[in-house]
Amino acid sequence: MGRSRPPTRITLRGAALAASLLASHAAAARPQPTADPAAAAPTAPAGKRGLRAHFIKEPIVIDGALSEPAWGTAEPATDFIQTEPDLGRAPSERTEIRVLYDAENLYIGIRAFDSAPSQINARELARDGDFANDDKVEILLDTNHDLRNAYRFAVNPLGTQQDALVTDEGRDINVSWNARWTSEALIDEKGWTAEIAIPLMSLRFRDNPRIWGFNASRRVRRKAEESLWTSWQRSFGLERVSQAGELSGLEQLKRRPVFEIKPYATGGWRNGLGRIGGPGFLFGGFGTMGIEVARIGITPSLTSEFTVNPDFGQIEADQQVVNLSRFPVFFPEKRDFFLENAGVFVFGVQGANQAFFTRRMGLTPAGQPVPINFGAKVAGKTGPFEVGLFQVQSRQIGDQSEGAGVPQEDFTVARVKYDLYDRSYVGVIAGNRQGGPTAYNRIGGVDGQYSVSDYWQLKGFLMGSDTPMVRSSVLSGRVDSRYENDLFRFLTAYEDIGSHFNPEIGFVERTGIRQYFGQAAYKPIPSWLPIVKQFEFETQEEYFQDRAGNLATSQTELTMDTQFRNSSDVLVRPIEYVTDVLPEPFEIRPGIVIPDGRYHFNRPRVSVSSDASRRIVITAGEKWGGFYGGERYETTGTASLRPNAHLRVSLEESYNRVTLPQGRFTTNLLATRTSYNFSRKWLSDLFIQVNTAAQLSSVNARLRYLFRPNSDLYLIYNVATGRGLERPSNQLQLKMTFLYGR
Repeated sequence: MGRSRPPTRITLRGAALAASLLASHAAAARPQPTADPAAAAPTAPAGKRGLRAHFIKEPIVIDGALSEPAWGTAEPATDFIQTEPDLGRAPSERTEIRVLYDAENLYIGIRAFDSAPSQINARELARDGDFANDDKVEILLDTNHDLRNAYRFAVNPLGTQQDALVTDEGRDINVSWNARWTSEALIDEKGWTAEIAIPLMSLRFRDNPRIWGFNASRRVRRKAEESLWTSWQRSFGLERVSQAGELSGLEQLKRRPVFEIKPYATGGWRNGLGRIGGPGFLFGGFGTMGIEVARIGITPSLTSEFTVNPDFGQIEADQQVVNLSRFPVFFPEKRDFFLENAGVFVFGVQGANQAFFTRRMGLTPAGQPVPINFGAKVAGKTGPFEVGLFQVQSRQIGDQSEGAGVPQEDFTVARVKYDLYDRSYVGVIAGNRQGGPTAYNRIGGVDGQYSVSDYWQLKGFLMGSDTPMVRSSVLSGRVDSRYENDLFRFLTAYEDIGSHFNPEIGFVERTGIRQYFGQAAYKPIPSWLPIVKQFEFETQEEYFQDRAGNLATSQTELTMDTQFRNSSDVLVRPIEYVTDVLPEPFEIRPGIVIPDGRYHFNRPRVSVSSDASRRIVITAGEKWGGFYGGERYETTGTASLRPNAHLRVSLEESYNRVTLPQGRFTTNLLATRTSYNFSRKWLSDLFIQVNTAAQLSSVNARLRYLFRPNSDLYLIYNVATGRGLERPSNQLQLKMTFLYGR
């Protein structure tokens, strides 16, 4: 249930404290008047907005100062328009963006005026941080001008970087993509400035392009103010690539052939780690080396990538969960090679029914890492076609003849999409897994998207799986419609998943069902209530049938969400009425078995979150009511402290108290994160989790030194202990990567 909308995460039992903080912050956060009241309600520009980039012969020194004369000759992108909190009005602070380029780099200069520079929020030093508490400026570059896909670069007043790949206008936003670029920023008496240099080899584009898509956004965190150069409507946003403006003056832009290679070496000591593919444990020293990634340009807009014997020891541990449902939990991919250009391979409903899911590669079902011999990938654009090819081979471990080994597996995926009209496409996907628990498993499908208007999209797919000795009920299909403007949202969907549909290189939450889904939302802006930015009244219905047409599950929701101008939020859901038919007994906890049958229950919910611009941010939620003939009380909460740019401490808790006719139990999952960043180059993280349901605790500690762009030195320490493990384990690892490119 709930697959059409990701669950909202909320946290700590201090709901009353959070509510009082929220109310006081909201009352104090009335919007400041605009700098120019006469310009308070601009009209949208007619047609596409335009900006001209200027070619220069001398490179820009990236120091954040905007001191080179070339900046003064470039015209600025200005006259931004608010999207939050006062839709369509002039922003309270002026922003200017300028673009230059030479034979090596694209340069972006930012002047963010601020009437109170001492109040600028700037606390994030870690690259690819979420910038949740910070002011920032984001730049969108549609270098192929296909009105669908783009690069997104963001910088805060400390010069900290964040980058992402945007696919299909935000259908997939890959923040784990990392380009090699530099940035610096300064805070002065006028506000803050930033300079960005993006090597042309980091971007895919055709030589001598006439036009790129271009957009920019700015957030003033203390005012909860967001403004955009174009695409400022709330139902659009920065990632609506088709609504971007146009960047011209690029006739002298030429892309150099791409060649990058990033080797690594690693070693360390381990004690008590479970042996993969066999009994026993691993002790003593280890070491290895390989190529983390190599990139070679095939054409200006098509790139190949390779990896040999990759190591992912620096990746943060998965967030543990307590699963009280009958269905598997979806864990997101975190490994760099698999995340690069991942958007082109998106097919299906992410996290619920997708044809391709990279966590099937190089990991056991229990999440243990399996060494990868090699991987290869080709992704990019060629004319109206967007293509992706993927090949990975995992290593055989142990002896399968004894029933304990892990077999070698080969994974192959091909994806092609053909652009149609504005923001529409048709596509195909084909995938194969050779080896593994069955001799092979294959997947194939077709999908498409048709944009009826800027606000209305129709999408659909049909795919099937091929597994030895299975021939019936192997298809899965879906059609859905989405209409959303600034005031209304309407979603409808129908999905059919066969009983034997089995995408072993993908992910499916539930098989043998037909799903009917509908959602309607009304999103008024109350001018009569100045502390409220927007209300959202939503009703939703999900209905699942089994293959015989009988009810399997239904869920009805009624929700009211109040978003305050200072970014705090209150959500109330008085109705979450569930009917669930258990076809067989369900063991929810060891020794506690819920009998098969039909169950009805309602689980209301309340959640609050405080002003995200403050040094202390609290979110809290409570969910209660019936649960399979008994009761369940669920309390969740987070508290985050960010006193300065160096230190961040957060505490997250999820607590369940369940009483059933068959027994009662409690679960408690506690997680704490501490980050201390000495500078933008020296970063440290400590992630501790305690899970009473699984009876285990874990520690993941990392020290990272970025000694040059995309080249790192890591020191990683992992500990796992508790009665839920056969024995405790720990591992210390040192890893170094070095990126060479021309």
